[in-house]
Amino acid sequence: MTRRLKSPAAARLGLVVCVLLLWEGFCRFGDASPILIAPPSAILWQMVRILAAASAVPEFYRNAAITVAEIIVAYAITAALGIALGLLFATSKVIGDAFEPVLLVLYAIPKIILYPLIVLILGIGMTPKIVFGIVVGIFAIVFNTAAGLRQIEPSYARLARVMGYGRWQIFLKVELPAAAPTILAGLRLGFGYTIIGVLTGELLVVNQGLGFLINWASINYFTPQLFAIIVITLAIGAGGNMLFAALERRWVRG
Repeated sequence: MTRRLKSPAAARLGLVVCVLLLWEGFCRFGDASPILIAPPSAILWQMVRILAAASAVPEFYRNAAITVAEIIVAYAITAALGIALGLLFATSKVIGDAFEPVLLVLYAIPKIILYPLIVLILGIGMTPKIVFGIVVGIFAIVFNTAAGLRQIEPSYARLARVMGYGRWQIFLKVELPAAAPTILAGLRLGFGYTIIGVLTGELLVVNQGLGFLINWASINYFTPQLFAIIVITLAIGAGGNMLFAALERRWVRG
């Protein structure tokens, strides 16, 4: 029993329970404005109503499906393009020296200032949100992929060549597995940043998606619904992050 209480999972669970109880007590018995904050019990009830499609918010599943589709498309493009650019920068010193400084400058620019230009060019549909998700998420994947491949010991490739491996065999069986933990870390970060980009786009161009529902609940002061939608959105991001963590552990162990 003592060992179980000392586990990190039990400690995290205990902390979450304590925070929720204090939150509930503050909302119920403290001087908390119901416009600004809702108790966890009310948030949970609204989540149940939302997921049961009980008209707690307008067209939840349609808007959620739009956001999930935008995230999936944006991240698929981000991951493919980010890994390709990272490989290019790591394998070609000329290209890396020429273009990596440009990416570093772009990385330092606040991405939000580019969104009005993206909307002006692409309109207000799903496309600008997907593009903005790519813009926000791609840098972590590019830099981690390039760094993971560059940090491999050159002796690994030399030993593989001595054993008769060709260039593609060296890449697939030696370099890629060695760089995998760093690349996966970049993919994990890129996923989180892509979600931020997509949701930011939805909040700025309020016409559909979970960002639209968050804005709808906010401007109408539907505080329990607002918190419920935010928690559901966080759960989507947390689920993706857990998937990447499991993939990372499996790859490293394998």
